[in-house]
Parts: sequence; structure tokens; C-alpha cells
Amino acid sequence: MNWLKRNLLYFVPLLALAAVASDVQSAVLIDDFSTAQSVMNGSSGPVNVTGSQLSNLTRIITATASPNDAETTVEINHGFLNIYNDFGSTGTASIFYSFDAANLASIADGLLFNIRLIDLSAEIELIANGTSRFDFANIGVQSLYEIEFAQFSDSSVFSHLVSLRLNFRGAEDWDGQFGPLTADSSNVPEPSTLFLLTFGLGILGYSRAYRIAKNVSVS
Repeated sequence: MNWLKRNLLYFVPLLALAAVASDVQSAVLIDDFSTAQSVMNGSSGPVNVTGSQLSNLTRIITATASPNDAETTVEINHGFLNIYNDFGSTGTASIFYSFDAANLASIADGLLFNIRLIDLSAEIELIANGTSRFDFANIGVQSLYEIEFAQFSDSSVFSHLVSLRLNFRGAEDWDGQFGPLTADSSNVPEPSTLFLLTFGLGILGYSRAYRIAKNVSVS
């Protein structure tokens, strides 16, 4: 028992670190946008995507201009997905992923987008396995945009996911830039939990320092 008391100060930080680390590891990288690909007014792919944690992931990108004589471009490079529309264009963009069956529902509860730049009119639609839909919704000005599996018309598909389509649209001249796409869990440590861990460490540290000081003064 005395051994446990003497070493508790060292065990608690390790347990706290393990708890936080387990949450970080729950994220699944779908696309870090490091595999270059681009298209203007057309389609490109399928391209084998490297770096993804989904096996045999391929990607098709499509840019559709509106009107037809306008220009819409989808460009992926250096860790970013870029969508451009020239003056007067209300074009749309699409990314289609295909991969080996994955049970994302066992380790995550939603999809997380890293948004770098976005037009306020931009909207996104997602289709999982060709049937389960998250209907068009405004992305807004958030730096991180999460779509939970429960928001899809059939969340059960994420237990055996084989494809994912992202559709983008916006008002005239809209543009957007996105960072890595991941499947992640929203179950992060609560602030109260972190406070209690920190508080506990403080108490243990104070108690240990007090005992040492007391022993020194007595001797």
C-alpha cells in the first residue's frame, strides 16, 4: 500500500495521457489531399490515393460549370482541396471515393472537415454507399465542420461503408478550400474531467512536497 501511495503521482499522469491518446487515435484519415489531381469542366480519375487509412481508396473528381461557357475547377494538391468558379459561374463540384469495406461506426461517429476558406453561400451534400444521404446544408464560417453519422438517412451503412460522395454547390463565383477529411469521434474528454485530473495531480504533488519538507525540518 505504501508503494502504491509513493508511486501514485507517476501513475495518474500516465493514465490521463493514455485516455487522451486513445481518443486521438480514434480518428481515421480518409484523405489528406496530398495526392495531386485536378480538373476543369470535366472529370478526372479514378486515382489511387496514398496516405489514407481506408484500404485501396480511389478518388474521382468532377467539376461542372454553369453556364456551360463558364469555368469550374477542382484542384487537389499540397494538402488542400480547392474549388474555384470564375466570374459568373455557379458551378458544382463532386468527389467520389471508393474503398474496401470499412466499419467506421465502430471507431467514429461522424465526418470532420477542416475548412480553410469558404464562400458563405457554399453548401455540401454527402451520399454514403450510394443510398444514405445527408442533404445539402450550408457550411457557414466554421473552421471545423462535423457531420454525424446519425444525420444521414441511414446511419447503418457506416458499419459496412464502401463508398462516399461529396457534392458541393454555391452562389455565383463561389470558391472553397478544405484541409484533411477524417472520420472522428465527438467523445472528447470533458473539461470537468481534465480539471479533476489536473486538480488531483496538484493535490498529490502538494502532499508529496509537504511530506518531504516536514521530514527535512524534523531531521
